[in-house]
Amino acid sequence: MQSISTEQPFTEYPVRQVTLADIPKWLSQGWDDFKANPLSSLLYGAIFAVVGIVMGILSINNPGFYVAEAAGFMLLGPFLALGLYDLSYRRAQGEPTQFLQSAVALQRNPVNLTLYALFLGTLMLLWLGMSAVVMSLFFGDLPVTEQTYMGFVNLLLATKIGWLFTLAFLSVGLMFALVSFVTGVATVPMLLERKVSLVTALNTSIRAILANWKVMLWWAATIAVIIGLGILTFDIGLVIAMPLISYASWHAYRDMVEMV
Repeated sequence: MQSISTEQPFTEYPVRQVTLADIPKWLSQGWDDFKANPLSSLLYGAIFAVVGIVMGILSINNPGFYVAEAAGFMLLGPFLALGLYDLSYRRAQGEPTQFLQSAVALQRNPVNLTLYALFLGTLMLLWLGMSAVVMSLFFGDLPVTEQTYMGFVNLLLATKIGWLFTLAFLSVGLMFALVSFVTGVATVPMLLERKVSLVTALNTSIRAILANWKVMLWWAATIAVIIGLGILTFDIGLVIAMPLISYASWHAYRDMVEMV
């Protein structure tokens, strides 16, 4: 594997346009990567699922916080997929694909990948703070922290304040999700694949989104549905959903960003 020893200065990498027909292709390519790396894929997926299950157990008396926590965890998705991106990259290069090697993929571009991880971590903390504010504004002293999950869902669906809270919660969450998605669609894959700066990777990610915003809206919706289904199956579905989406996201990046 070739490794560039010095970081390249800012470069504006060309971006390509993609179509809606590429979305099922990315998912198909992602599934091929999954089948080519079943043990590593399932291990990564199991880690995501266990984290989700543990968060659910710890938040069993505070379902509102669990919802915010799960959404915040997904904000970290572009970075958490790093090891799975590495597996796709190695497979494309015809190299051995091993879990332990992919688990230390941060070493490929440690400074810039760490800086982006810190950015996403800050974004998650801001989201948790904002979600708590929204919860307090709508529910105040209502005992929502002592409800069961079904009781919380009933509160959201059966009351006017529940519907208003859901609308506000989703609206605020969408802003944070947008930042994560726009900056993350190409940043981590690019920092993994090439010795470029964080500024270059962020610039490329944003331009790729702007050049393909209609397709990216559908791609974001596809990600949300698949990951959402994984969470709704008591997080067990994340064993498949997270590796599949991570692999597919790698192929989306490769289709949108040209090699130079």
